[in-house]
Amino acid sequence: MYFQNISPINGVYFFIDKKTEGVYTNARKQLLISLVPAVLILHLKRFHQAGMSLRKVNRHVDFPLVLDLAPFCSAFCKNVTDGRKVLYALYGIVEHNGSMRGGHYAAYVKIRSSPKKHLEHNSSNKNVQGLKETPGSAVGQWVYVSDTYVQAVPESRILNSQAYLLFYERIL
Repeated sequence: MYFQNISPINGVYFFIDKKTEGVYTNARKQLLISLVPAVLILHLKRFHQAGMSLRKVNRHVDFPLVLDLAPFCSAFCKNVTDGRKVLYALYGIVEHNGSMRGGHYAAYVKIRSSPKKHLEHNSSNKNVQGLKETPGSAVGQWVYVSDTYVQAVPESRILNSQAYLLFYERIL
C-alpha cells in the first residue's frame, strides 16, 4: 500500500511516496439491495478454476422453496417497508447434465392453475406470522422439461436437482 505526502523543504513542496509494510486487518464486504425486483434470478457458480484448468462442480447446493430477501436489503430499500419480510417463491430451475466440454440443459417449472399471488397477508398482523397459503395458487405441480419431453415430478426431485439457475418471483 502506498501513501503520498506533500512535504515542504526550504519552502518548496515535494511529493514523497511512503510504503507501508504489511498492514493486515479483518474486513467484511457487504453488498445490499436498494430496490427489490419482481423476479429474482440466481446464477450458481458450477465450475472451479485451478490455474488454467476448469472443472465442473457437481455437488448438490441446497436452496429454499421460499426465500426471504429482507436480510439482504439496505436500510433505505425503496420498495420495502421497515421490518417486513421480502418473500420470493421458487418457480423454475435450470440444470446442466454433462461436463464443461458438453452436455444438455433441462428445466424444472412449477405449473399453477391460477396466476394469483402465492400468499396473502393477514392485515391485522404486521409480521409474517399472518401469512397463509391461498388455495390453488401456491400449490402447483412441478414438471421436468427437456427439449420436447415433459414429465410431472415430485417436489423432492427439484430439491435434489443440481441447480444452475434459480428463478424466484416476489410473493410479499
